[in-house]
Amino acid sequence: MMTDDFALLIGADLSLRERAIVCTARALAMRVVLLAFPGRRRIANVLADDIIECDSPMNPQAAVAALRDYVRRRGGRLAAVVPINDFSLKSGSAVAREFGLPFLDDDVIDRCRDKVRMKKAFEAAGIPCARVIATDEAVLDHDFADGRPVVFKPTEFGGSGGVRLVHDRASLRSAWEAAQQLLHKYAQAAHVNPRRVHIEEYLDSAQEVSVEVYCTPHGAQVAAITQKFLSPEPYFAEVGHRVPYRGPEAGEMAKLAQRACAALGIDRGVAHVEIRTRPEGLYVIEVGARPGGDRIMDLVYRAHAIDLYGLHALGYADRFIAHIEPVSRGVAEIGFLKAAPGRIREVRHADDAQGILEIALYKGVGDTSEPLADFQTREGHAEWFWPSGITPQQELATRTDALAQTIFVVDPA
Repeated sequence: MMTDDFALLIGADLSLRERAIVCTARALAMRVVLLAFPGRRRIANVLADDIIECDSPMNPQAAVAALRDYVRRRGGRLAAVVPINDFSLKSGSAVAREFGLPFLDDDVIDRCRDKVRMKKAFEAAGIPCARVIATDEAVLDHDFADGRPVVFKPTEFGGSGGVRLVHDRASLRSAWEAAQQLLHKYAQAAHVNPRRVHIEEYLDSAQEVSVEVYCTPHGAQVAAITQKFLSPEPYFAEVGHRVPYRGPEAGEMAKLAQRACAALGIDRGVAHVEIRTRPEGLYVIEVGARPGGDRIMDLVYRAHAIDLYGLHALGYADRFIAHIEPVSRGVAEIGFLKAAPGRIREVRHADDAQGILEIALYKGVGDTSEPLADFQTREGHAEWFWPSGITPQQELATRTDALAQTIFVVDPA
């Protein structure tokens, strides 16, 4: 029976995470309220029971003030605070503390939000990871004396934003300037410090995966391994995902992901662990103390019948499932559409093809398509599902590229 209790979701109003609303309502059997940016017309707005508009939902002080005002006006009891992306962890923690609700410890959040602190925790636990070479303004002093490229990264950001492989001081300076422009654009909305950047050693690899881990105070269980497809270097934009990954290293990847979550102290909810394979072994790239984005949670549900958004919400209500058991239902995929650079002149209809569940466009006539670099430079996505026993005739990248060429007619820049 529904009560006037409600769960607060932070970050679920952002694109591709809308299913978290439905899954939270089903798992907790209560109203779902979004803490959301004002004036944004999104699909999430019509799925939630209510919306709390907040100019800075990722800012802890602003989030607490918005919740106090909402409860005073609307009434009801806040029963769980559920973070859906990286940027919502600190504001979620502040709200949970204000209302006496369970959440991750602040030290855990700091280790997960700060990639430099994260790597220190991995090193202390003996977990292979890329070595940090320099931080903040000191990155510009790197001299490349050994001739090796390095990876430039914003320390508190996500979505591959600002991440670039650099080979010399000129490309390093270019990466720095581009990142500063990006980070200042999102600094207030994401509540991040735009000066926090670092460079780390480059781990060349032909394969990257993410391991979706269900964490509890009693240990972690692996729900799925996602095969990731990345853009050509120097960028590391994610252009597609497939669940499940069936490579020979899957068992070792699962064990390493569990160790990484333990090293950071993640003891509730779902974590997203990125791993790269190299000839000498596996390396952890990063860990997010939140569900994976880009509809990965939807792919896991279709392929394995595991509702990770629901499990995530249960963890923040202090309710845990003793055992999860993936089943094999088939292969689920998402590919991100990339038009040629230029001005989009026409958007054409794409005939429904085998296996397609959805085609969604982010841009239309008159918009500009820029070279692929990060989450901002996508034009849309397509999702496929292949039931067990059915194999697609073409690879994901081939199908996605063909769709983009069919849909978008572009006048070159």
